[in-house]
Amino acid sequence: MNKLRSLVLAALLAMPMIGYGAASIAVNVDFNARGRPLSPLIFGVSFGDAAQNKKIGYTLDRWGGNSTTRYNWRGPAHNAGSDYFFLGYGKDQTDDADTFIGDAGAAAAQVLLTLPTIGWVEKFDGADPTAVQWGYSQAAYGTQTLDECRYYDPQPFWCHGDAGNGQCDSKVNTTGYCVNGRIAGNDPADTSTPNAPDDVAAWIAHLQASFGAAAGGGVKFYALDNELMLWNSTHRDVHPDPVGFDEAWSRTQVYAEAIKQAEPNALVTGPVTWGYCDLFGSAQDNCVSGPDRDAHGLPFVAWYLQQVCSNPLAGGKHAVDYLDLHYYPQDPNGSATSIVSDADDTTTAARRLTSLKELYDPAWISNSWISDLGDDATWHYSKPNLIPRVRAWIDQYCPGTKLAITEYSWGGDGTASGAVAQAELLGIFAREGVDLAARWVAPAANSNAEKAFTLFLDYDGAGARVRGDSAGATSANADQIGAFAFRDFGRHDIVLLTNKDTSSHSVALTFAQSHGAGCALYQFDATHAVHSVAVTCSAGSTSTLSSLPAMSASLLVLPDNDGLFRNGFE
Repeated sequence: MNKLRSLVLAALLAMPMIGYGAASIAVNVDFNARGRPLSPLIFGVSFGDAAQNKKIGYTLDRWGGNSTTRYNWRGPAHNAGSDYFFLGYGKDQTDDADTFIGDAGAAAAQVLLTLPTIGWVEKFDGADPTAVQWGYSQAAYGTQTLDECRYYDPQPFWCHGDAGNGQCDSKVNTTGYCVNGRIAGNDPADTSTPNAPDDVAAWIAHLQASFGAAAGGGVKFYALDNELMLWNSTHRDVHPDPVGFDEAWSRTQVYAEAIKQAEPNALVTGPVTWGYCDLFGSAQDNCVSGPDRDAHGLPFVAWYLQQVCSNPLAGGKHAVDYLDLHYYPQDPNGSATSIVSDADDTTTAARRLTSLKELYDPAWISNSWISDLGDDATWHYSKPNLIPRVRAWIDQYCPGTKLAITEYSWGGDGTASGAVAQAELLGIFAREGVDLAARWVAPAANSNAEKAFTLFLDYDGAGARVRGDSAGATSANADQIGAFAFRDFGRHDIVLLTNKDTSSHSVALTFAQSHGAGCALYQFDATHAVHSVAVTCSAGSTSTLSSLPAMSASLLVLPDNDGLFRNGFE
């Protein structure tokens, strides 16, 4: 009997308890402090395995990236740009957008489709549909510092030794095409064919014929190309000149008008920035400032928003419905290990998790090269404060525009810190009012990063997901325990707790409103997938959740006081 009593006591001590506790991190929660509605479109990804995407339940799938800038739907064909020797690939070597859209539809996910606005798409040779072409022929433009065959050791039989990298040494290359270390004056028609707004409209007509109009379940979201302020690098064989403010806006106008004439219910995202620098300046500027910005008087994104609201299309529609940004955490100068790698050493994990503050904390100075930009009196460059910053620009220059972050990754997909970072990212997006998001790329099946999406999209294994409105939640030590709250009126109140420490922690919860008894707890950590954890909940407004595991994320699901549970913890 004594042995049985000991076993029961040990089990009780190991069980997370909602009750009074000590030496805990304080978290205050107010479910009546309503924030922004949680947009289901923040649970988006890019590409990934179709079957796995469906299994996890991602709400949006983005067709994007550098290779989509010159995607030719008539082939299909695409060009890798500077990602890989400016090689263009034809049919059977190019992912088919139609298949992608069909797979996303089968998974009940919205598609965000990137449409070319650069003015060129990859040529398609009907007589040789699998033909490979390249932008910088060494036979035509002279010797270059690297070609596809020299990229490999040993050289594979299929490599193209004529496909150069566009970089040259004028002492070796005396053709006249070698200018300041780069091939200049090449012919874009070597790989590409002109693509006008009418061609984009024709593609939309094809999509409508295949999948229906947007109002009937067809493609609704369209992105205006990809990272245009990098075209003079990523696609410089067809667009060698840096994009400025005026070109960015003129392309937006003509292509957005073509999109919305072809599909009246289209929602357009733009300008699709690449990162921190082009929030402020164009490719003609020196990151945050320069002659192009000086001539236009505002940071690029603020100016772009101003144009959207000041220059409506015929009929009064805005050219852009979603401000579309890309954002990745940056590394300190000289850093040996990147945050977005799969490293999980103590230093990298700590930088990965603290750099999340770049998204929302006005006082946080980036621990990357961004801090070198200085704390300017007006723009505070070293303090990114990304989402509040651009939301303020939206409110000032084009109210009503929605916010999309269509490329991001905090790395560490196979690591515990990467999983916790992804869970906190989703909490931040929800709390700060991101309307649409797409991770680059979809996490691998059964990876740690995938656990974070499961916690939001299917925490009980039966389809229960986090939804409702963001609510008030503050942690006394946010560097150790992150806290987010959500209220789904008449259903559930939910608290997300992320333990970003290498040690377990207990959390002392104080609710602004007393709760009845009954709850459920779901959790993942480094070695466990999302699972239910036995927990005891008593009525009241103060309680303690004990021993949240190191590097973990937990969802505490409570009944909402304004209504009864429907189908249990649905």
